[in-house]
Amino acid sequence: MSPPAPTHRCGVVALLGRPNAGKSTLLNAVLGEKISIAAARAQTTRSPLLGVLTLPEAQILFRDTPGVNRGRARFNVALTETALKTAEDADLRVILLEATASWDTPEERLAQIPGPSLLVRTKCDLGEVAPVADPDRFQGLLEVSASTGRGLGSFVERVSSLLPAGPALYPEDFLTDAPMRFLAAELIREVVFETYREEIPYAIAVEIESWQEAGGHLRLAANLLVERESQKGIVVGEGGRMLKQVGSQARQKIAQLAGQRVHLDLWVKTDKNWSKRPKRARQLGYL
Repeated sequence: MSPPAPTHRCGVVALLGRPNAGKSTLLNAVLGEKISIAAARAQTTRSPLLGVLTLPEAQILFRDTPGVNRGRARFNVALTETALKTAEDADLRVILLEATASWDTPEERLAQIPGPSLLVRTKCDLGEVAPVADPDRFQGLLEVSASTGRGLGSFVERVSSLLPAGPALYPEDFLTDAPMRFLAAELIREVVFETYREEIPYAIAVEIESWQEAGGHLRLAANLLVERESQKGIVVGEGGRMLKQVGSQARQKIAQLAGQRVHLDLWVKTDKNWSKRPKRARQLGYL
């Protein structure tokens, strides 16, 4: 008698944790492609993003999520609710906690969601791993470093083993369902986080105004939306210097992603209190 065929697994895996726990960086490292923006500042991710990893024995449907935070502003509360809803709908929850951080309220909220969970300590190249009480309630406790690659193979192996049996839902070469326009807007926003200080990046939304592709050349125009008129001058900078810097760096990133020449026009406009208007935030692709 021939041995039984190996079981193929497929399921949704929610990457969860506080802002800046390393969710987006881990996703990009596992996929080997950059689809989720990552910055040193917390709370960069504003909406769940699908990243598909196809293996011979499994297809893992990762969902990058906004950070679970304690902020009381309406937008921050909505981001946390989005993350929790994604966690509830997933087949497996991966709770990310920085190596040197202690277990706290955000992690406990995630751990109380019914269903299997895996605890992953991130950024393990940066310091000694702090202990966690009651680790036995998880389906495993792993240590990874996305920057060095440490533990990534074990992480993927463990995740795939915890998924339900089922066929692949996407073609083998499928990476994400996010449209290129959304990814381009996110890359612009990533440069915004890298360029400006203090509260400015959190006050900015990116809206693609136009998009034209022809002859291996992409032409697009985008608006940087600020919440107050007084923020426009800061974003533009003296003589337009800051805006030109953002445009140059964003154009390079979009060209690398799109694989073609890019012409990018950036404009700064006021969209008063956009983050306090849930309908507008959803129109912009957030939440």
